[in-house]
Amino acid sequence: METRDLGLFPLDLVLVPGERIPLHIFEPRYRQLYADCVLEDRPFVFVRAEEGVAAEIGCTARFEDLLQRAGDGRLNVVVRGVEAVRIVEETEGSLYFSAMCRTLPDDPGPVDVNLAQEVRTLFAELSRRVTGETRAITPEPDVPLSYAVAGAVELAAPIKQLLLESRDENARMLRVVRALQLALQAEDRADVAEGRAKTNGKVSH
Repeated sequence: METRDLGLFPLDLVLVPGERIPLHIFEPRYRQLYADCVLEDRPFVFVRAEEGVAAEIGCTARFEDLLQRAGDGRLNVVVRGVEAVRIVEETEGSLYFSAMCRTLPDDPGPVDVNLAQEVRTLFAELSRRVTGETRAITPEPDVPLSYAVAGAVELAAPIKQLLLESRDENARMLRVVRALQLALQAEDRADVAEGRAKTNGKVSH
């Protein structure tokens, strides 16, 4: 497993491989991180930090697009998650946080095709319920299905962190299935509440 000295970007959210998110960069140290990563064509590590405590597992990321650069140096960018890493030991010498990080490949083994199909079916149904259009999930090359779905729906940070920390794709898909089922149940409750509101709270038969 490869170990590299990489810059850290701690924030109270979780990025997973293949996911793209917009990011507003305003602190001088993170503007320096952006400059170093772009000039040296290297990734950095997006790591969840909650109440000042950073997780041990993060996700390497790359600055993919520069959307806007303000006159005062602030940046609006798009970053893309690449792979899970373990933060081994903090390092010094940079304006920003940095650490030795070890790549965490998935465990070898076959993917449960029936479980994968259930994930795809639930995602399609949730997309239909939320957007009115049935969308299929199409992972990018080398991006596991579990991460592709986690990056395409709204999941709580603790759930995404558990997915990031797991090296078993089948176990991750089981978590995703449960999360999608709960999201669909929430949509059901919302529909019932809306229907009752239209009838002044009275349930008709």
